[in-house]
Amino acid sequence: MLRGMAIIAIVIHHWLLFMPYENSQLSTLIHAIAGTFVHLFFVLSGCGLTISYFQKKHFSWREWARRRFVRLVAPYWIIITATFILVNWFHFAMPTFITKSYSWTVLLTYLTFSRNFYSPAWELNPTFWFIPVIFGLYLLFLVLLKILEKYGAVVLLAISVLITYPSIYLFFGLSTNHQSSIPLFHLAEFSLGMSFGYLQLFHPGFFERLTDFRFLCLGFLFYTIAWAMARFWEYGPSYDDLFTAAGIYLIALYGYRWMTKFSPRISARILTQFSKESYIRNIRCIHSGWGSKTKTIDRFMAHLV
Repeated sequence: MLRGMAIIAIVIHHWLLFMPYENSQLSTLIHAIAGTFVHLFFVLSGCGLTISYFQKKHFSWREWARRRFVRLVAPYWIIITATFILVNWFHFAMPTFITKSYSWTVLLTYLTFSRNFYSPAWELNPTFWFIPVIFGLYLLFLVLLKILEKYGAVVLLAISVLITYPSIYLFFGLSTNHQSSIPLFHLAEFSLGMSFGYLQLFHPGFFERLTDFRFLCLGFLFYTIAWAMARFWEYGPSYDDLFTAAGIYLIALYGYRWMTKFSPRISARILTQFSKESYIRNIRCIHSGWGSKTKTIDRFMAHLV
């Protein structure tokens, strides 16, 4: 259900980012807050993978890798290849409408998960900065898991923080952006999620307390610290992600508890349905929902613009 909440928020964020709308303080605020939910994906990914590992008596890394490929890599390759072909075709057919084309090098960087190192590729699909990062974190999961098993969550978080912040500085100095992110920049958020998953399984009593009102206040405190870093420190946007992730997770967790308390069936059904959607299924649902092919192309083109 938390993943469903994150998906809805990110859809709203990208809608306001790419589509024309009435510029107002409210819409700007919604756009900014909804965008921070991307950090919830890093936390939930680490949490979900950890829970899945410890719950299975006979865990197969081969099956784990196969599932990651089917759920992430294959759909990603299909979508970015289709996008590349369509954009270049529309540029050839309507150069005054789609003014830019992309080389095969750009497609290669996407397929090899190296697009974040190649700035000419960023404009093809800016939202896909996330994919190479989460893919790299999946590759690091085994190492992080061994640290968690041997030394516990506190040591895992400490090591992750000591890797995350120096790596941002060493790779890009004091200033960076999501388009050029690498997995190490979000390692602390991912490990935070692993720690939450560990607590949920082995310390359920403490995990239940995370949904209390005082932890909601703590979440707002973390979120405020992140906002203050970005607002009053020139380089804050490069270093506030961990505070944002912790804050948005605790806030969303309390929101989940509130929603399920007042409307358990409806909330669970709606959010779980959103959570289950994949890239391919979303495209099929959008196509059937829009109706005519002309309308589908119009909206797809609007997204590209």
